[in-house]
Amino acid sequence: MELEKNKISINQIVAQKLDTAICEGDCIVPDIKPDIYNIISASGIVTIYKKEVMDGKVRIDGGINTYTIYSSEEDGKHEIRAINYVIDFSQIENIENAKADQIAEVNTSLKSVEARIVNERKINVKAMLDFDIKLFANNQEEFVTGINDIQDLQKLERKVTVNSLLGTAKTKAQVKETVSIDGVDNLTEILKVNMDITNKDTKISYNKILAKADAKLKIMYLTEDNRISTVSATLPIMGFIDMENISEENVCDMQYEIRNLVIKPNSMQEHSIYVEAEIEITASSYETKEINTIEDLYSPSRNLSFEQKQIKAMQNKKIFHDVYSIREKQLLNIGDEKIYDADVRVNIDSMRIGNDAIELSGNVNVTFMHSLNNMTDLGTSVLELPINYKMSCVGISKNSQVKIDMSVPLQDFTILPGGEVDVKIDIEFIVDSSLEIKLNEICDVKETENSENSGYNMVIYFTKKEDNLWKIAKEFKSTMQIIKESNGLSQDTLTPGMQLFITKSAGVNA
Repeated sequence: MELEKNKISINQIVAQKLDTAICEGDCIVPDIKPDIYNIISASGIVTIYKKEVMDGKVRIDGGINTYTIYSSEEDGKHEIRAINYVIDFSQIENIENAKADQIAEVNTSLKSVEARIVNERKINVKAMLDFDIKLFANNQEEFVTGINDIQDLQKLERKVTVNSLLGTAKTKAQVKETVSIDGVDNLTEILKVNMDITNKDTKISYNKILAKADAKLKIMYLTEDNRISTVSATLPIMGFIDMENISEENVCDMQYEIRNLVIKPNSMQEHSIYVEAEIEITASSYETKEINTIEDLYSPSRNLSFEQKQIKAMQNKKIFHDVYSIREKQLLNIGDEKIYDADVRVNIDSMRIGNDAIELSGNVNVTFMHSLNNMTDLGTSVLELPINYKMSCVGISKNSQVKIDMSVPLQDFTILPGGEVDVKIDIEFIVDSSLEIKLNEICDVKETENSENSGYNMVIYFTKKEDNLWKIAKEFKSTMQIIKESNGLSQDTLTPGMQLFITKSAGVNA
């Protein structure tokens, strides 16, 4: 038999895995710093050095730049100091279907950082990481669309729209900046760093993708006269990614990862901090394709057998952007003390996906670092603000697979008289949604010997609950059109108990 075949490039979702890992290490206090009396806070920034897909597993190598602020006590006086310690990690995730030629999308987020005192000269730092891993295989799939020498071939066809991976490409954006601090501040050491990549934007033109974002940076530092101060900066991130045949109609999934981060007092310029960061930007572009698939076939005049395989594909891929704003006043009860820093952590506890919307529930945890005892010491206070937000996502459904990227482009806190704090927080949500569908593709057809040759020309058949017109026509070597004409049916719908007169096909295309 001469088979008609077609090839399509389908981006298949091979596997997805969620996991949590704990990374820890012991850090010795440098000789130039005083003994540890009390730990005030611990935080960190994740950097990813390398990702690798191997047969049966995925490996992620990276580090966590941790900042532990502590107090010392000598002769009844407190002194605030900090330890910057990098916890390197190498996480290996066993995934049965993983192959070396597959594409991995890995989202790594820092869930928590804790520090405890081992002794006055040593601390143990423990970090909890969340890993969200998706594996994709972009394969050329060949399937049967017809058989040239069989005139009465009957095909059960299905027209499907899928999102096929057009391409994946990367670039690295280098950020090198000098951040100026107050001219009266002689910087001794950096106590803490917060960094968030926000305001992500994408422009497509002339086979190129322009990726833009902002690195929101907040640095808390100690001066030579033991004052604590902070400085904020917004650093632009920009990169061009070459991708052949990309157009504005394509959907682009963008991922930003910090590969390397250096933040230190600037030895070349007074009253400034040197910042150097390497950001890897990955773009995955998807095009929409309409394909015709054959889910079943037969010939009334010849015995055919075929092989069939199931393919997982993606459709209805959409990306939504929205900003959720919090504007309210909360009682903090810190009197006339000064706020030095605020850590904002967004926690989504539940997500309900409905038609054209997503309902998000959780909280915003704000940890304030502020002065104590008339600015002679340092302490923390925590606010929890609830999130109950319905985000419009036209085209999404309850069966959609959803990935949410969150960032905080705005956080502003002002102490008011009476112990209140005026809270202004913007949370940027980027929702990546798609549907996973299963395609049953016929990949080979053969003719077999006719082992049974019934002599009937017509039968009377009473339909059952599970019957459909295609199933009956195939079973009795007829065609759907012949059965409809013989029984005066105007549509394909059947009801249980119907009496059908079924005649054999004459062996020609009906």
